[in-house]
Amino acid sequence: MKHKSLPNLALITPYPYLADVVIAQCAGLFNCHVYHGSLEKAATIARTLDKEYYDVILSRGGTAEYIARATDIPVVTIQMSVSDLLKALIPLKDCQRPIAFFNYQRYLPDVVLLASSLNIVIDEFVFISHEDMTSQLEQCYARHYTIVAGGCPVTETARHYQMQGILIENGVESVNSALREALAIVETTRRKMLDMTRLEIILSSITEGIIVTNENNDIQLFNKAAESIIGISAPQALGKQIDAIIKNTRINQVLLSKSPEIRELQELENTSIITSRVPMFMGKNCIGVVCSFTDTPQIQKVERIIRGKLQKKGFNARYTFDHILTADSAMQAVKKLAQVYARTDSPVMIYGESGTGKELFAQSIHNHSNRKSGPFVAINCAAIPESLLESELFGYEGGSFTGAKREGKEGLIELAHRGTLFLDEIGELPLPIQSRLLRVLQEYEIMHIGGKDIIPVDVRIIGATNRALSSMAGEGSFRRDLFYRLNVLPLTVPPLRERAGDFRYLASKFLCDAAAEHLLGQFVDFFATYAWPGNVREMRFIIERLALLSVGFPHYSLPEMLSLTGSAFSAAPAPQPSAPLQVDLTKSSLKEITKDVERQVIRFYLDRYQQNQEQAAATLGISKMSLWRKLKGINH
Repeated sequence: MKHKSLPNLALITPYPYLADVVIAQCAGLFNCHVYHGSLEKAATIARTLDKEYYDVILSRGGTAEYIARATDIPVVTIQMSVSDLLKALIPLKDCQRPIAFFNYQRYLPDVVLLASSLNIVIDEFVFISHEDMTSQLEQCYARHYTIVAGGCPVTETARHYQMQGILIENGVESVNSALREALAIVETTRRKMLDMTRLEIILSSITEGIIVTNENNDIQLFNKAAESIIGISAPQALGKQIDAIIKNTRINQVLLSKSPEIRELQELENTSIITSRVPMFMGKNCIGVVCSFTDTPQIQKVERIIRGKLQKKGFNARYTFDHILTADSAMQAVKKLAQVYARTDSPVMIYGESGTGKELFAQSIHNHSNRKSGPFVAINCAAIPESLLESELFGYEGGSFTGAKREGKEGLIELAHRGTLFLDEIGELPLPIQSRLLRVLQEYEIMHIGGKDIIPVDVRIIGATNRALSSMAGEGSFRRDLFYRLNVLPLTVPPLRERAGDFRYLASKFLCDAAAEHLLGQFVDFFATYAWPGNVREMRFIIERLALLSVGFPHYSLPEMLSLTGSAFSAAPAPQPSAPLQVDLTKSSLKEITKDVERQVIRFYLDRYQQNQEQAAATLGISKMSLWRKLKGINH
């Protein structure tokens, strides 16, 4: 049966009058059902009661004890009070004979005071069982007691010994006290049932298998995921020894050792699982073990989903130090230094010309660090317009500006939480954003554009640039405090032209990968004096081009193949100024003189590389975006 709006109470009373009092006081609190009986008869009645229907049983004295031993339904005892005793003994005021008062399991306070107020003698007897009560009544009879006060079993037995029995009936005060206790029990029980229901729902929704055992290794909890993974239903498992369900489990060992075992591989008959076993303690006593586990197919599925999402967003690092190919001793020293840097969470600044492999180093540092399981988020600071760069980095709240998404957007710094943020071309950051980035490095917190909440972030920053940040800091185009905060672990990647051991080594490697090894001799001879302004990236691209052309034009020489694409490599040496710079010292300010020199240098290299801005920027050690900005200033 389902519970009605009011909890259901069963009153098992040894005398009829008690029912009238209880029913009157139950109004609006309980649905009261009355049964008559005491001791064993009461216990028999309790055994027949529906456990699903009744919330609590109410009775008194020793009868309540008998009932409690016969049922799992909570039992509340109506305790005898001093007022109940007073009401029963008032007719015996000034009585000259001593009165034997029997109470179950406890002494009643203020009995001496009550006796004094009635001018009578009350001797109190406490019994713990029906046999104990009978034995003490026999002693009272032998000591010539003639009046006995107590409950129904006491008074009935006293009459058997020809003593006067005074029934002490429970009044309103005692009944109300018991009903308050009953209500508290019902509320606690229902709260526990609700909590258990919630727990069952939660455990059923968890994709991890959960098994809980007690101090005897008996299974107490077995959720739906455990059913699916183990292949046994909960009713088959509950109450069984864990070893009978899982043959090679170590739950019993964990119970004995009291030491957890975390994320260990375990082979089952039908699958393998990754499991953690954790002992449960009550004080210093181990009271059982919680075992959580996931089968490896599920783990692999989740990993595929996560990897797919991260790759889709581009938040993964593909390269490791094994991908950094070098035969040059200086480059090997840089690689070793980067491996040392990877062991810390401090910021790293990577310096080097375009094409030297700065991002390769950044990804390798990430994959060699304790953050390798976290995201790797990369952004080219020179490739994003200044107006959008701040929102990309820090995110924004919905509707914070025109064109903003209604739901807002997470920033790249936030997405790099517990991972690495790689800021390529960091020298191109506008000063206002530099200020916000400094706060990230100092406080490890951000705030969305248009937002009010502080968001803590755990992120390691790796910067990269082909510019001299120290000079920029001196000029004021880069914040000094940010420079010092970023430049904790500097790393300089040498250009290809300074890596004597790498030119032939890398050429051989790339040509081999492109199945064009036969071109190695010509390649080395032709490019021996070339400055490689695009460094390793440029070499790889040229080799890709040559490999393709060698298939279509097998009888062409290397210079002939290069000429097909209009590439001018005949003058291979590094570009040198053919004419001296013209410096007009009559200019009014150093700024104007510097600007004039810069204009001449840029025009020279653009002419040198036939207006190829990428090559010119690489040789000058600046980004293509920076070169574009300078050209814009020159033309105006």
